[in-house]
Amino acid sequence: MTRPPVKFLVSALALLLITHSAEAQQPPNQPKAKVRVATAEMTEIAPTLNVPGTVVSLQNSRLAAETSATVDWVAEVGTQVKKGATVAQLNKRLLQLELINSAADIKRIKAQLDFRTKDVTRLKKLLTNQTIAESRYDEAISQESVLEQELAQAGARHDRIKYLLEKSEIKAPADGWVVERYISAGEYVTAGAPVVRFVDTVNSEITVQAPLDLLPNITAGMEITVANGNQLVTTRIRAIIPVGDNASRMAEIRLENPDRKWAIGTAVRVSLPNAETRKVLAVPRDALIIRAGQSYIYKIAQDGKAERINIRSGVTSATRIEVTGRLTQGDQVVTRGGETLRPGQEVEVLPLS
Repeated sequence: MTRPPVKFLVSALALLLITHSAEAQQPPNQPKAKVRVATAEMTEIAPTLNVPGTVVSLQNSRLAAETSATVDWVAEVGTQVKKGATVAQLNKRLLQLELINSAADIKRIKAQLDFRTKDVTRLKKLLTNQTIAESRYDEAISQESVLEQELAQAGARHDRIKYLLEKSEIKAPADGWVVERYISAGEYVTAGAPVVRFVDTVNSEITVQAPLDLLPNITAGMEITVANGNQLVTTRIRAIIPVGDNASRMAEIRLENPDRKWAIGTAVRVSLPNAETRKVLAVPRDALIIRAGQSYIYKIAQDGKAERINIRSGVTSATRIEVTGRLTQGDQVVTRGGETLRPGQEVEVLPLS
């Protein structure tokens, strides 16, 4: 049997190796990537300045004594209380004795007034019969009037003592917490002195110190973006206090608290507009991908494949960000699933959930 030439064998072997190598380099068929998309749109966005803000309580009070007395009991720091619950108890004994004395004064004056009223009635009859001088009758009328005033004063004193007795129990003005004690049981407190610090942790808002030059771009009721860590939410401006501090040139702005779970004292970042709004091409913030110092997005090409577009980002709103690059209004951009995409990969667009 005739053997094939050596050159023929070498050529066949080389061809086999090249074919195998080419097959090995061909990527396997990639499955379609499942993504969600949104549309690039022209929208009005204002440039913003991030300023620090703080969550504060609407009721952060030093609850004070309205009478001078010894303190019988004070709630411990960290006590959670409901509206109307007692947070401190002052000694009532002296006030109770004053109330008894005041009630006795009222009875005494009433008895004198009843006698004087009857006396005036008798003297009026005698004056009609001209058996007494008119000055005697006038004196009786004057004494009756004085007793009426004394009775009114005694009633006011009595009501004041009852009021102070009620206020000897210092009560919470809302649901909240006792966060500080200024005095302990057994100590003497004077009227007007603080007893406990009470904080309402339910009703809160955000306070911001903003530069005065931002005020022309801000109005009450305007929607504002607030960030707490990675959490980004939208809220409204409740009030603007247009009075600047002489040293810092800052004015206070109050915002509605968009998340009741944020604790009092939480530090947040607030995006305030520092110029007029302008129309820009914007995409959802979730579409932006930042890797190795580069910013890009994926748009869906006409052939249904992912196309990587390098972009420059600009001003932002609560949900969208300005982009500049090979992108036009109406382009479909990937908002979910873009992190694992590769250029040219086919995609399956999921419906909005």
